[in-house]
Amino acid sequence: MANLTTLSAADLHQVITTYADLLRSHKEVINRLNVYPVPDGDTGTNMTLTIESVVAELPEMAASPDMLAVCKAVSHGSLMGARGNSGVILSQLLRGLMEKLRDSDAIEPATLADALTHADILARQAVVRPIEGTILSVARAAAVGASSATGSLENVVRSARGAAAAALAYTPEQLPVLKQAGVVDSGGTGLLLLLDAFSHVVTGDPLPIAPELDTIEVHAQEPSKEHGEGGIADLRYEVMYLLDAEDAKMPAFKEVWAGIGDSIVIVGGEGLYNCHIHTDDIGGAIEAALDAGRPRQIRITDLLDEVVEEKWVREGRADHEDDVSDEPAPPTAIVAVVVGEGVARIFRSLGVRTLVKGGQSMNPSTAALV
Repeated sequence: MANLTTLSAADLHQVITTYADLLRSHKEVINRLNVYPVPDGDTGTNMTLTIESVVAELPEMAASPDMLAVCKAVSHGSLMGARGNSGVILSQLLRGLMEKLRDSDAIEPATLADALTHADILARQAVVRPIEGTILSVARAAAVGASSATGSLENVVRSARGAAAAALAYTPEQLPVLKQAGVVDSGGTGLLLLLDAFSHVVTGDPLPIAPELDTIEVHAQEPSKEHGEGGIADLRYEVMYLLDAEDAKMPAFKEVWAGIGDSIVIVGGEGLYNCHIHTDDIGGAIEAALDAGRPRQIRITDLLDEVVEEKWVREGRADHEDDVSDEPAPPTAIVAVVVGEGVARIFRSLGVRTLVKGGQSMNPSTAALV
């Protein structure tokens, strides 16, 4: 396949759907890498849910799809569907890209480089306290790499992807919690897949294959203290909502939030924002929205519960690499037929020796039970 010299609306559509496929296939790997800002194992899930909201809004492919329609769908879908810290930042990166690509019938190399730079700027503006060693570092490296490339679209894409990969590999040197755990940043890993999707569509490069989960070792780590005295991991709740508010009221809103929490990301514009914070003051986080406008789709997550559950999952994987015990079988034992890791963890905690995967419409064979 010949390398593309420009990107059409159909090509951009393919980039986004390819990226969605990559996030789905790498979701659990990205979750496993998630130790910052909170080790709750949901970065891959949140990024996947965000991009699936985008795909749901993409216009059906026509003979000549419209660039503006594709870009609007990506921007709006990611804003409305953004989940978690990583998903909200991803939505702002996508918005920045689309704002620069939407006016082009055919995306030239310089236009794509400019779009990556604009995306980097918008993402950093959305984060109240930007931290290096995260998805932001990977986004900036991609922008710098693209801007330094000359000539073809292939050069821009390869340079952006190479710089982003190098930045991702360096994230443990920027965030001690990553180095302690022996991993790279999870959000940055998810963003690199977007550049893999661009590379595949532009050059025909093969898509990355997700590694097996058991090949990814994550060392035990203490809660992150990267944000100062208490540390972001000490904040109990994640509060998210959509906010209908006048743009002029947002600076005061951000100032209030900066005083009651951390991991603050606020994206959007033109009267509609997606807001994310980690805080101990749920009431204050919501009251700030009432002062600014009208909050809706309010979601509150107990981060402590999320962290405890993720620790349980990790320990369960380490202690139960095989659901069939190698110990000598007792005269009497319980065999449980389970579906889903959550149910399996419950039975393991109760001392069930052997678990067989199955359930409604997927009954195990007699041989599996005996």
